[in-house]
Amino acid sequence: MRHRKKTRKISNMTRFIICALLLGMTCFLTWSGIQDLKTTAEIRLSIQQNKKKTQELEEEKSDLEETKQKLTNPDYIEYIARGKYLVTKEGEQVFKFPSSEDEESEE
Repeated sequence: MRHRKKTRKISNMTRFIICALLLGMTCFLTWSGIQDLKTTAEIRLSIQQNKKKTQELEEEKSDLEETKQKLTNPDYIEYIARGKYLVTKEGEQVFKFPSSEDEESEE
């Protein structure tokens, strides 16, 4: 006697369900990948902006430290006080002459 191998036949409905599931999973994974790429791009942009801001703050810090160092020099303090705030020594007279900038603003 011959033995026949039994083969299972998959019905068309089962094939359709399997294809629909695979298509759905493919769409979900593609969408998920695109979302991850968008998030990565946003994070990279944020990192660039933060690096630029950090560099600006470092420059500002350097300028402030330089000003702090200058403020320990009595000659510099006197220069600022006399020039910007018109502080005088006792018995001194201050004469302020118009600068070229003052003349331009009057016209």
